[in-house]
Amino acid sequence: MSQAAGPADARAEALHGLIVEGLADRGLAIIDDFLPPKRVAELAAEARELWASGDFQDAGIGQGENFQHNATIRTDQIRWLNPAAATPTQGCFLATLEGLRLAINRALFLGLFEFEGHLARYPAGAYYRKHLDQFRDTDQRVVSLILYLNAAWSEADGGQLHLYTDPSDESRQELVLPIGGRLVCFLSDRFPHEVLPAGRERLSLTGWFRRRD
Repeated sequence: MSQAAGPADARAEALHGLIVEGLADRGLAIIDDFLPPKRVAELAAEARELWASGDFQDAGIGQGENFQHNATIRTDQIRWLNPAAATPTQGCFLATLEGLRLAINRALFLGLFEFEGHLARYPAGAYYRKHLDQFRDTDQRVVSLILYLNAAWSEADGGQLHLYTDPSDESRQELVLPIGGRLVCFLSDRFPHEVLPAGRERLSLTGWFRRRD
């Protein structure tokens, strides 16, 4: 006899449903409290420890022979996640995303194969100019995900994610505050976006559900 789903399972199922609905309806879902505050704080603490130990690097643009550092486009620092060497805290987060990947595939048949992602640190004043989350010659990145790790964030701190929700009409925009625990999930090929400068350090865990080549 199968066991009834517990509260955590029911909550995950409800969150998956909201994300699937958002992706299906408008290609975008914004979910607050995707992770409990304690887990968000643990991820933020690990990010700061990795930064202090020199494990972050300046972020670049492009891939392969086209990879370059260009401070006119982005000035954040990143640290790629390695699932094989993930800490328990990171592993728990990756397991949570695996459940979401499976739920999206069941509902939307997107053929999502894996998650790739990194921790991102934006020092005060850092930015990432308008861009699309796909490389020029590949469409492997299908769904973009951003989990914010910032405690007590306010409008005065800035650092919003600026989404251009209709590429044919730049007046249609959405500004998203990087509040801790908030997950932004959107179709990678649909929404140009940028990260606006913040008045203090801004942390996130950013990545993509990808399809095979």
